[in-house]
Amino acid sequence: MNKKWSIIVSVLIVIVMGTIIFLLNKEIKEETGGLPGYEDLNMESLPKDVVDRLPEDWQTTTDTDKPGLAKGDLAPDFELTTLSGDTVKLSDYRGKTVMLNFWASWCPPCRSEMPHMENYYTDSNESGDMEILAVNMTKTEKNKVESAKEFVDEYNLTFPILLDKDSEVMKMYQIKVYPTSYIINKDGVITDKMMLPLDDTMIKQLIEESNAE
Repeated sequence: MNKKWSIIVSVLIVIVMGTIIFLLNKEIKEETGGLPGYEDLNMESLPKDVVDRLPEDWQTTTDTDKPGLAKGDLAPDFELTTLSGDTVKLSDYRGKTVMLNFWASWCPPCRSEMPHMENYYTDSNESGDMEILAVNMTKTEKNKVESAKEFVDEYNLTFPILLDKDSEVMKMYQIKVYPTSYIINKDGVITDKMMLPLDDTMIKQLIEESNAE
């Protein structure tokens, strides 16, 4: 009888532990949009060849030193060249809501996020009153512009790809986690900052909330 109860108790413990693990994983997926590969990128987690290409003053993220600008800040203006050769400024898009995304081809969470960005851009932006500007951290890419081009071709991306060849905009926006996205309203004010990969549903919600403010 005691042996039988021991088996029952053991089974119950396994079930309870399994439930706890399932709920924890579910919570993590909800917090990261359910996309695989999300992590804070720091010196310990990055490949050495990537670290060697990062700006010298790039630092790891800590709990007491959150990177980047904050909600309510005016988004700093900048000028970059796109992959197609055009020169654009952030201020060119005043009057539109902008998703300003920072990414690199070697970043697994970026690879998870990009198809969702493209889905939103092509399927949910009927009014045309928003724009996605995807800033490639070109200086960190192994083959520089060619790496970005191969990535864009692989995922058939149609939104503007901006090349941050000298990491100037990366420094300006204090980017230390990839991907990072800023939602900027029609007046050029930051309404949200997300340091995790987003899916198209989350992007739509963030854009709608920005337009409602």
